[in-house]
This record gives sequence, structure tokens and C-alpha cells, in this order.
Amino acid sequence: MSNSNTHEIATLPSVVVEVPATTANCGPGFDCLGVALSLFNRLELRPSANDELSAEGEGESALQGQSTSLAHRAARAAWDELGLEPTGFSISMRNMVPFARGLGSSSAAIVGGLLAANEWARAHRGCALSEAQLLDLATHIEGHPDNVAPALKGSFCVCATREDGKVFALAPQVRQYPLFVVWIPEVELSTEKARAALPSAYLRADCVFNLSRAALLVAALSTGDFEALAESVRDHVHQDYRSPLVPGWDALCEAAHELGALGTTLSGAGPTILFWLSPDKDVVAFIAGIESTAKGHNLTGRALELTVGQGARLI
Repeated sequence: MSNSNTHEIATLPSVVVEVPATTANCGPGFDCLGVALSLFNRLELRPSANDELSAEGEGESALQGQSTSLAHRAARAAWDELGLEPTGFSISMRNMVPFARGLGSSSAAIVGGLLAANEWARAHRGCALSEAQLLDLATHIEGHPDNVAPALKGSFCVCATREDGKVFALAPQVRQYPLFVVWIPEVELSTEKARAALPSAYLRADCVFNLSRAALLVAALSTGDFEALAESVRDHVHQDYRSPLVPGWDALCEAAHELGALGTTLSGAGPTILFWLSPDKDVVAFIAGIESTAKGHNLTGRALELTVGQGARLI
């Protein structure tokens, strides 16, 4: 890059975007269902001579001392797709989404990097990728769309990836969302370790069980049928295999049932646990019950009420 171009990009304003946490799978919808949640990361980006990275909040210690990140990789992918001259990126993160907890921290970084680089190119180079192109790129980087789709689009998303890499992500109309409470353990769990716990083949009965529940979940949310919703979040494909990796899973599931939860699911690959509650539930009392159970089993973490969030946006 020439010195004049380096000086030019150094003096241009940065772009700031906000990206939500996400919960994927929703019980039976392995790699195809996801929801945006009301917990956000903020990312500021500008092109620079070299890659630079600063971070505060969640993951600060893990990112400290690094000059590049997943967000840099995503920003470069957007730049390459647009055919722009290669450059480094100065990225500053303020993170509220916990790392390696099943709440879509990697997807937030990917979508944040893509969107910020895209919006900078739109403002200063007069070119930009469409939302569909951003979604395809994000899915290619992440490997599956169930987190990146709601991170980009918001709401509840139903996803499928065509053989050529084209991603379909639709947000069906939801009559009334349940309430959500998450239990976020202090321990981390990598997606790679959680995927390694899964079998290489499944019984037909288990596949049919999940197909029917995933379809029922979409219908239950669309119609506001919470009795059907309670049945729809059950799973036979991944949770039984991953739950031994989650401290306190059995105890917290039992407590949630006794406290009147509609259902309990792993958030993504875990170890965060997602509790589905009816809209009239006393959330304060429910959280107190979960915290009491956790304390009684020497589990460290925090319980938090979250709502359905909006998708990534320019600040």
C-alpha cells in the first residue's frame, strides 16, 4: 500500500457495530435453529497499515497481547469478496458475550468483523455486500449458520445451507416468545470438544424424534402454543452426549422442572444452560431457585434473564 493511501485511511473515521449473543440448536434443531439474545458485543474498525487489536470485557485476558483475531479474518474476507486492496485492520472490542460458553462469541466476532468492514467499504469506497452475501461468508467461516444467522438478522431464525454454500435463513413470525433465563457457568467448553462427544451415526428413531420436535418448535412459536413448546424443545441428538461435560446439568434441569420451566436446553454446545419459561412466570423467583440449587451443588456461575435481541447493526 502506498504512503498516500496509508495516510488516507489513517485519517478516516472508524465504523462501530453492535452484535448480539445467540443461542443455537434450541434443543432439537441441531445446526439449524438459533435465537438472538439481548447481550451485545461492540466492535470498532478502521483500516490500518497493520493489524491491531484491543479488547475489554469478556475474553479480555485471552485476547490480550494478540494483534489479530477472528474478527480480523472476517473483515479480510469481506474485503477480498469486494475486491478491495489488501490492508490491515485496527479493531477495538467491548465484549459482553462470554467466551466459550455456548452464547455465540465466535459468531459475534465473525459477524462484527464482516459488517464493520462492509459498512466502511460502503461509506468510503462506494461498494458493499448484500445481507445474503454476508450470511454466506459468515457461515463459511463459522461452519454452520445457526449462530451467525440470528447474530446478523436478529430474532428466531430457521436455517439451511445448500450444497453450493448458499444459506437460507428465515425468521418466522412468532406470536409470543417465552421468557429466557440462562445459567452461565464459570467453566469454558470449546465447540470442538463438545462436537467430539457426538456419535458418528444415529438411530432412525432418534432422527425422527428430532425432526418432529424441530418442526413442532417452529409451529409452537408461530401459534403461541406453550404446551406444544414444552414438548418441542426435547432432543435425542446432542444433549445426552454433551451434558456430562456440563457441571450441574442434571441438578439444574431437575430444579428447573420443579420450578415450573417449560423446558431446559443446552445453549449451543454448552456449557451455558437455557431455561424456557412461560410469559407469566415469576422470573425473579425462578432465578432465586436456580441460584439456590447451584449453591447447594457448589456450582459457580451466574443466572441471567435475557430477551430476544435485534440483529447486528451500525452504531
